[in-house]
Amino acid sequence: MRDHDLYATILGLTDPWKVTDVELDSELELVSVKVEAAGKSAFKCPACGKVCPGYDARDRRWRHLDTCQYQTILVAKVPRVECPEHGVRQVKVPWGEEGSRFTALFEAVVIDWLKETTVAAVSRRIGLSWDEVDGIMRRAVSRGLSRRVPCMLRAIGVDETSFQKRHEYVTVVTDLDTSDVVYVADDRKKSSLNGFYVTLTQEQLDAIKVVAMDMWKGYISSTCKHVPSADAKICFDRFHVAKILGDALDKVRREEHRALRAEGDGSLTGTKHLLLRRGSSLEAHEEGVVDIRRRSA
Repeated sequence: MRDHDLYATILGLTDPWKVTDVELDSELELVSVKVEAAGKSAFKCPACGKVCPGYDARDRRWRHLDTCQYQTILVAKVPRVECPEHGVRQVKVPWGEEGSRFTALFEAVVIDWLKETTVAAVSRRIGLSWDEVDGIMRRAVSRGLSRRVPCMLRAIGVDETSFQKRHEYVTVVTDLDTSDVVYVADDRKKSSLNGFYVTLTQEQLDAIKVVAMDMWKGYISSTCKHVPSADAKICFDRFHVAKILGDALDKVRREEHRALRAEGDGSLTGTKHLLLRRGSSLEAHEEGVVDIRRRSA
């Protein structure tokens, strides 16, 4: 198999595209694969899909998967068409996405690496800038969102998570039946969650039966505004409920302790953690201490 045919097969090229030349620069460790459209092929406007007359052709470059240890660059004369409705537009190419300087196969490898490590690590290992790797990731997310099929969510979880040393927050909505993340938004405001609900149809909103969340007022307000009968569907997570109950119990203990100490009674001394623990986790001697001090209080 000749090198022209080899790279045409690797790139998955079909008519009218063909490999016209392959150049090897051993000094730069670079392989350049040149591609052109054969003859006067008819091309479609990328916006409306209508076959339009050609306007001109311009050289474009894409980085492809390495050939052994050599970096491989795809160089193509990409035609532009003149659409009566959309003007002069560059046609779509089968090996890459519009606006990207990397082939689809190259981006697929980068995405696989990103599943295993950070943007910075991939950037170092593959020889791209941080922004280039981030751009590949953003295009992948955009493609995934465009292909996502609307579904009926029965139970969702709403939570915020922090990053950058807890100075920044994002709101995350999860499908509790599948554990899939279905929405992410900046900050943890009411508007952050509003952005999720406005993407749902009324039928999808009616299908929601459970909304699990903490007691953040913005989330409660947003859910009550958009989800029918939200008061009966909101379920506060156990951790925050237990925390609030524990804080209330400790507040009462401190007040009672101060009052008893003023009367010379120190029976509540050292009971903070005993009172906050579950009875089943107490040792026998600890149960006795708690019981005695409760009676004396």
